Amino acid sequence: MVIFMSKDEKPLIIVAGMLGAGCTHVATIISEKLGIDYVNTERILREIVVDRRISYAELSKMASSGEIELEKIMRNILLDYVNERNIIIEGRSALLVLDKPADLKVFLWAPFEYRAKVVAERRGITLDEAKEAVRYSDEERENLVRRLYERDWLDADLYDLVINSSRWSYKEIADMIMNAYKLRGNRNKQ
Repeated sequence: MVIFMSKDEKPLIIVAGMLGAGCTHVATIISEKLGIDYVNTERILREIVVDRRISYAELSKMASSGEIELEKIMRNILLDYVNERNIIIEGRSALLVLDKPADLKVFLWAPFEYRAKVVAERRGITLDEAKEAVRYSDEERENLVRRLYERDWLDADLYDLVINSSRWSYKEIADMIMNAYKLRGNRNKQ
């Protein structure tokens, strides 16, 4: 299913979620269907290192030393994307702009064990290593949302749509999001 948009339509879709829940895969599918780009933490970090002509190691060192406020820089870049619209913001980066209006805010949830298996497969690491990565990510995302908005990142009220990604294929999830986006657009036109 490809959704045809008017040339003036500039969607802003936020796909937040848990590590291993499929945010990047789903955002990629939606991006292809809508014919718009998506952005995530990896892309933003790449933009920063290219713009500053530094390595990832140098960026990490600068952030660790407090020389730069990486989170603030990332949020400013994301706010530019929010203002321009015509983008999908996914993953951890989506949490940095939860306070901004969007056409649709989605949260992808999945059980811990399921996510650990996905992460182990994707990264080629042991299940125990993946469980530790998932625990760390959950804690880091929880702290981020609590610090920025004084809210629980799992609070469904922050999102328009919450999906258990362990029960659906990435394509099915993308279709659900596209349908919700289409319904939301029709509702707003009435």
